[in-house]
Amino acid sequence: MIKQLFKDIKISVLMPVYNGAQYLKCAIESILNQTLTDLEFIIINDGSTDDSVNIIKSYTDPRIRLVHNETNLGLIASLNKGIEQAKGEYIARMDCDDISLPERLSKQAAFLDRHPEVGICGTWFRSIGDESGLVCRFPTDPDLFRSELLFDSVIGHPSVMFRRKLFQDGNLYYDPAFRHAEDFELWSRAVDHCEVCSLPEMLVLYRYHSSQVSQQRADEQKATAGKVRLAQIRRLGIEPSEDELLLHQSFGSLTHQDNPSFFVGAGAWLNKLKKANDSQKIYPEPQFSYVLCERWFRLCLRSIIQGQWTWRIFSPPKAVVNAWTGLSYTFKFTYQHLFDYVSKMVYQCKRSHY
Repeated sequence: MIKQLFKDIKISVLMPVYNGAQYLKCAIESILNQTLTDLEFIIINDGSTDDSVNIIKSYTDPRIRLVHNETNLGLIASLNKGIEQAKGEYIARMDCDDISLPERLSKQAAFLDRHPEVGICGTWFRSIGDESGLVCRFPTDPDLFRSELLFDSVIGHPSVMFRRKLFQDGNLYYDPAFRHAEDFELWSRAVDHCEVCSLPEMLVLYRYHSSQVSQQRADEQKATAGKVRLAQIRRLGIEPSEDELLLHQSFGSLTHQDNPSFFVGAGAWLNKLKKANDSQKIYPEPQFSYVLCERWFRLCLRSIIQGQWTWRIFSPPKAVVNAWTGLSYTFKFTYQHLFDYVSKMVYQCKRSHY
């Protein structure tokens, strides 16, 4: 009877919980109220000591499967455990402090049904909580996503949906060696097995608050993400120096030094990446050249907002300029995207003065 019950489940929603009582009800109800009802909701209690378990048990919906870890195993082990136990055709990630809008699961499942070449699908999201109102748009083009991975993880982890069989058969589990950047490392491996992209719709409300890992373990997360970037750079046949690694990091974090020599070095680094990819052909063109141009543009734009070295924006790296394959593609920024980006940078600059 149980086998029959779970035989044709469309989606397994996977949500680890560790002391998440504060926002847990909103997260649970956002899944139970989805327009797509053919789902199982795997909630993994990772040794919570607050009221989380009582909150979960207060719901009588039979689609909820409460799984207990005997001790606190951490996010990576809990996610891998959930992937192993999932029965659905697709697995959807959910965080216990976020909110999925009602049509999230149905729209992602329909997209994966139509696109068998796509193995992982995320969505755009809007922030709530401490930094509310920010809109996060992620690449909808799989080749653009692959190219962006050289610099950063450009998909909303709590919004992803992926094919269960692809992950289980391909051994695509989270690597415990990359704690706090486990998603970034997983995507860097997954692109060798499938296409990855995001739907151009805001279907998740992502909550910013002070108890998040990204807030509490920022230094550790930065160091681990650096390991992922280094592995990507080495695929291009480059063994970077410490200075080059710092330059590369600046393109991911949009940080820079207040002198022209920094931008000269940064431009030289982009040239080096472009030439290496021309030789190794790791990243697809013209998307890779677009990403280099975009990262350069964003770094220079931030410098303009802060009033430093604005002249450099008119002098992009030579190799990148020579690789442009058409202005209509390379300058793919719409007025709306540019406005959103400038607004976000101004907002961040204002916050830095508080």
